[in-house]
Amino acid sequence: MSRRKHTLQDLCREVGKNHVYVGQIQAGLDLLKPEPPFYYTRGYINFIKKCTALRTFGVQIGDIQDLFRKELKVLRLLNLHTLSKSPTWFLDSCTVDGKDPHRLLLTGYDLGFDIMRGPVQAGLDFGSAEEELFESHQMGESLEHVVDLYRKQLMKVKRRVEEERPIIRMAINWSTKAFDF
Repeated sequence: MSRRKHTLQDLCREVGKNHVYVGQIQAGLDLLKPEPPFYYTRGYINFIKKCTALRTFGVQIGDIQDLFRKELKVLRLLNLHTLSKSPTWFLDSCTVDGKDPHRLLLTGYDLGFDIMRGPVQAGLDFGSAEEELFESHQMGESLEHVVDLYRKQLMKVKRRVEEERPIIRMAINWSTKAFDF
């Protein structure tokens, strides 16, 4: 993993967008905006790349926001937030690798089961948090329920990308010919 210190300028260059565009994604998803002496991680940059790709396919920021919030809820129910002191713990390991049915789309976390088909393993807990007064399910939170909501939102986003894919292909094809002079 790269330990290079990435600035906002580096982030913008890698995603091919200006700081205003990136700032809109950050604000829409309520993301921390690191400033020196803190910097962007490779995972943070990869996350913004994914969001930029989804926006290119016409996925509304609200739908990305909804998907992201559901991912965070899943990660917190699994106590993954207890494994790191980083304020961007949920982004720090994000990759842009290919499809993996065990990984959440945006954050890239491997849940250890097929998100779309597999049953949710009861009692998963990746952290070692102090004991809570009540269990999550006693407070109305169920990992299975949250994963089900995540699946529904993920399918909505997937449908949008699939609808837009032929249009983007056509636009790319046209653009390669339109300016050939």
